[in-house]
Amino acid sequence: PGRHMNLIPVVKDPTKPDCEQLLSVGAKVAVTVAITPYTEIGEVLFHGVVTDTKTCKTILSRRYRGEPALLKKLVHSFADDIIYTFTGQRGITNSRIAYVSDTTGNQEVYIMDYNGDNIRQLTKINSMTIFPAVSPDRQMIAFTSYYRGNPDLFLMTIGKGIETLYSAEGIGSTPDFSRDGKWMVFSASKEGNTDIYLLNLESRKMTRLTNHVAIDTSPRFSPNGKEIVFTSDRFGAPRIYAMDRDGLNVRKLGTIGNYNDSPVWSPDGRKIAYVAMFNNRFDIFVLDVGEQKNYRLTNGEGSSEYPAWSPDAKRIVFASNRTGSWQLYSMNINGTGLIQLTEAGNNTCPFW
Repeated sequence: PGRHMNLIPVVKDPTKPDCEQLLSVGAKVAVTVAITPYTEIGEVLFHGVVTDTKTCKTILSRRYRGEPALLKKLVHSFADDIIYTFTGQRGITNSRIAYVSDTTGNQEVYIMDYNGDNIRQLTKINSMTIFPAVSPDRQMIAFTSYYRGNPDLFLMTIGKGIETLYSAEGIGSTPDFSRDGKWMVFSASKEGNTDIYLLNLESRKMTRLTNHVAIDTSPRFSPNGKEIVFTSDRFGAPRIYAMDRDGLNVRKLGTIGNYNDSPVWSPDGRKIAYVAMFNNRFDIFVLDVGEQKNYRLTNGEGSSEYPAWSPDAKRIVFASNRTGSWQLYSMNINGTGLIQLTEAGNNTCPFW
């Protein structure tokens, strides 16, 4: 509102923009597309062009083909190619978010596009299912389920079904895959106390990493796989700790607040998102590992929990009950650009 908008006529050929007119309204770059039916096989052709309006030279030209129902995916692919052309990083428009929803009456694992579209149910266990983690190759999803009346750890592999990874008296929860997909770290109360374990996914050999009377949980690998960040109450209330992947060199991180949880490393390894409790509500914070500075992203609008990073490390998805029910939101890493992603039921535990 209040902004002056300059309009120019639509050109007959979208792939050949009128650079002179675009420059007259201050446009430095033109993004134009042409969508035409490929009637022989019932598909559509999507031709996207990015033009430097000053030189009127083409910066990027891509053609995509697919079924009409996949048109949105073709648009997303073009958007990612534009982002890569200008930044050298892949965009997130073709990324997915796994999460937990109770829209069927039970908590099950679902997956959706980065913007909340194309929701699909992945598990149909008819029991409480929580803490989904997706493997780097997107072929496996680990999660905790009360299917047998106990919080056991399961692994779903595309084309192979579901298998039990850990089943014992107590819990098996909060799994995370290493970036190379060969290892999993999770928390379990194998011997009466909750500790962190490392699992070789090929041999299924388990290694205990922590051995403390405290509760150690919510482990996450660093991007390079050399460190693990986790939550522990070993010196009072739960705080955030890090250790080497062999369980040595445990140290407390400089987070804010007296009650922390849900730490997760950014994909570039520079930051750690986590939650801190204030006035009996959780808010999202980010610790800049290099600067050792904390930044608050949410501030008392309900409780905000379960942060997860986008693949390009530029956005964070999280769950919040600010509207009365638990819904998923995403925001920029400075707390701006808030977008609500879900509406129906209660939705938590996102994994991007």
